[in-house]
Amino acid sequence: MLSMLSSVVLYLHAVLVHSEITPEGFDPECTIQDEADFDFYQCDATFSKNYYCSLSLEQQDWLQYIWQEALKDRSNRPRKRREIRTLSEKEKTTFFKAINQLKTDTTIAPNKYDTLALVHTSRTLCSAHQGSNFLGWHRVYLLLFETALRQKDKSVVLPYWDSVLDNQNITAPRKTVLFTKDFIGNGNGNVTDGPFKNWRDMFNCPLNRNISRPGSELMSPEIVEWIENDISVFLVEDIIDHFWSAERLETIEGQHNLPHGWVGGMMAIFSSSPKDPAFFLHHAYVDYIWEKFRQKQLRLRKNPEYYTGLGVSEWISESKNYNLTLFHAPYRNMDCFKWMKNIDGYSNIFTENLYVYEDSPTYPDCGNTKYLNWNTVLKRCIGIKPVLSAIPQSIKPYYVHMIIIISVSLILLIIISFLVFLTLRKIKKVTIFTISNEELKPLCRRTVSNI
Repeated sequence: MLSMLSSVVLYLHAVLVHSEITPEGFDPECTIQDEADFDFYQCDATFSKNYYCSLSLEQQDWLQYIWQEALKDRSNRPRKRREIRTLSEKEKTTFFKAINQLKTDTTIAPNKYDTLALVHTSRTLCSAHQGSNFLGWHRVYLLLFETALRQKDKSVVLPYWDSVLDNQNITAPRKTVLFTKDFIGNGNGNVTDGPFKNWRDMFNCPLNRNISRPGSELMSPEIVEWIENDISVFLVEDIIDHFWSAERLETIEGQHNLPHGWVGGMMAIFSSSPKDPAFFLHHAYVDYIWEKFRQKQLRLRKNPEYYTGLGVSEWISESKNYNLTLFHAPYRNMDCFKWMKNIDGYSNIFTENLYVYEDSPTYPDCGNTKYLNWNTVLKRCIGIKPVLSAIPQSIKPYYVHMIIIISVSLILLIIISFLVFLTLRKIKKVTIFTISNEELKPLCRRTVSNI
């Protein structure tokens, strides 16, 4: 009896401790806390002379193997990346399953998913952010992730999350269907539902989020439209983050920063953001925006492979300053991707031979999905939570009409049945007199005699 009681106490302790979240959103049993984000003042210019990667040699060799497999993984027509809400239920389930298979595959320690997440840490960030290499480095990173998924299931294609669709004032952005159990799990606190429920990283820290924090926002529809389609913006220098903070929001990287903060939790921290699968969905959309810009460059007869080595520089004092320009130099080796130069990330090979993007859902059918709807006020598609979740968008109007007809018919049937019931009750109350043959004979005689 005592042992049983102690087991119950231990169980309750484990449940309570593992479900506890500190005010900052972290589990107290983590062996390492990511509260302190990477400080770019660590990016001393002398470090830029040498290639850097915090991964082991075995992990780096695996990345190079994945790259070689990526180049072989081509067909007559490049595969198509689509907005995640346009995937079929089967495609979505297969995608989530492949991610979980990476998480449980320990042939590369600690596992393949966390190995990929560890790429985006430490001084690698000096060359992967705040400059020209941001776009190309993350394009390579996404392709490695997608290829690793496709080794689990060849049908998987990395989708993207267009957060502009959720940046609207018709419904609260925090109610987006993306952060529900039907997609990537709950958006506040430890992730306890959906395909990644109860995930923990290599430090035993739970996957956590804090979506729609006060002061946070999603990508601007106006700025994204400006980057993608305004013909006055065609130089890559215009959309690379190398400006002061006032102009940063008008760059792709500046817009990219917003959803990281909006999702919160692990996504809000440079070194832990890839631990949340939302990272790859978000960055696929960032890559989509860049590809739309590149297509515009081609239409304007500009070279999308042109690379200019620009980087952010910040100066606070003699002892606290940094200049990332040398980290983004065109012929410097890509950190963690030693077989490539920074300039190689701008190659046309990616979208000419390996993958393309389907346009983000728009008028009139918004991707023919129940999760998006055309809004006449904003004049664009917005994310919604469907009421008739099991009914395809294409048959919704017909279905609604049928529901109305059937409902009215049932009401009429009930009314008629009730009236018939009342009528029958009245009939039962009427007394029916019957006369036998013996009683009828005297009556007949009297009638004859009277005649």
